[in-house]
Amino acid sequence: MRKLFTLMAAMLFSIAMYAQNAPTAEEQERENKAIEAFLPTLDARRSEFVGQPAKKLFDVIRGSAFKIRNLGTEETSPWAEYKGKMWVYGLSLFNKPAQQAMKDKEVYIIRIILDVRWESSAFWDSVRPAGAAWMEACIQKCLDAKVKEVSWEHFYFPERKTASEK
Repeated sequence: MRKLFTLMAAMLFSIAMYAQNAPTAEEQERENKAIEAFLPTLDARRSEFVGQPAKKLFDVIRGSAFKIRNLGTEETSPWAEYKGKMWVYGLSLFNKPAQQAMKDKEVYIIRIILDVRWESSAFWDSVRPAGAAWMEACIQKCLDAKVKEVSWEHFYFPERKTASEK
């Protein structure tokens, strides 16, 4: 009986924690409007960032409504490079974790192209010791690199149909 009670209490606690972390529809709408207001200013200020260290751009992004909740690298294709190597040359910043973006069927993306070429496996090996703070380690690695281009996109995931639905 005690084990059953402990299990139920743990489940209720985890449900309550999830409910606190999941944004409400109103909060999500308010955040989207703030992001939509910020991103055009990023376009207008593009000339301030190009040719400058990425730190300046990241300071502006971090002070905005755009919260970095996921990150990916911009990489070359192994089929287009000598000996199949992949090179990191920028970052893609996402305002939602991947699972949330897939559920919501939309995500805002800021793409930052840098004036660097890091061999992909060496790049990831250098940030791996950061553990759970890997996204911050990726950003820190890029702060001194010069920005070549910055762009953004409001990406919508297309509806997927299974073969039986077609």
